[in-house]
Amino acid sequence: MKISVILSTYERPQTLRLALLSLSHQTRVPDEVVIHDDGSDEHMASSVRGYVADLGFAGVKYVRQEHRGFRLARSRNNGIRQAEGDYLVFSDQDIVATTGYIEQFSRYGRRGQFLVAFPVLLTEQQSEQVTEEMVVHSEYSGLLTIDQVRELRRQYVKDSFYYYCGYVLGGRRCRPKVRGGVFGISREDLLLVDGFDENYQGWGAEDDDLGRRLYRAGVAGRTVFRNEFPIHLWHRHETDAEDSPNLPYYKRRLGEIRRGDFRAVHGLSNPLDVDEPAVIRIRESNE
Repeated sequence: MKISVILSTYERPQTLRLALLSLSHQTRVPDEVVIHDDGSDEHMASSVRGYVADLGFAGVKYVRQEHRGFRLARSRNNGIRQAEGDYLVFSDQDIVATTGYIEQFSRYGRRGQFLVAFPVLLTEQQSEQVTEEMVVHSEYSGLLTIDQVRELRRQYVKDSFYYYCGYVLGGRRCRPKVRGGVFGISREDLLLVDGFDENYQGWGAEDDDLGRRLYRAGVAGRTVFRNEFPIHLWHRHETDAEDSPNLPYYKRRLGEIRRGDFRAVHGLSNPLDVDEPAVIRIRESNE
């Protein structure tokens, strides 16, 4: 199947370069990378061109919307609308991964399931030690601590347990959760729920909303990322998810979703905002 990576970015060109480098050195290189930008300055487009010039991706698109606050859900939908792949892998500008990460999506991705990973969270000091050579060779063994590896294994067991309880034993089906920067899904399954809900503006809850709607539509969550995994580079967080302005809307939507309304209120088919994103085709996949 054709895989498109939908990669979010905003004003962090240095980490974006590492993220793209990681994708280009996968054992299964994505067929296309769609970089969606939530309103960076104009210089970002030229930075992206420079970054991908020597990376060998078959197709690269850069999709930028105007900066009107934090509109990640809208930005991700922009990327989805431009993607040509049968299978969509979502990533962020601060994610690098072991070399077999994308191959796991290619091997196990199928209709009726989304695949979700759990990132190793680096400290500020660890992130400063990450080099391009380290990313190219996927050599993180000297960087990660024993506790970080154990946490990765614990989460793998938890997510596998949730899947087993829900789809083998017939228990509650709402986990593992969608983690927006480290999951993959077939295009058809995402279209079924009409993508992300663009009513989520500001920090938080858009991933939980998507996950709830997918489960209600009958799309299961699963993890297969025990030995291949993403790594999250440290950056300063300006907001706290517990203070999300989206929580009242999310709580209201939960009831509607439980009653069967699993399509986004403002999704892929009916965008919330009228501003048209700028699309730059840096490299065509059929070249």
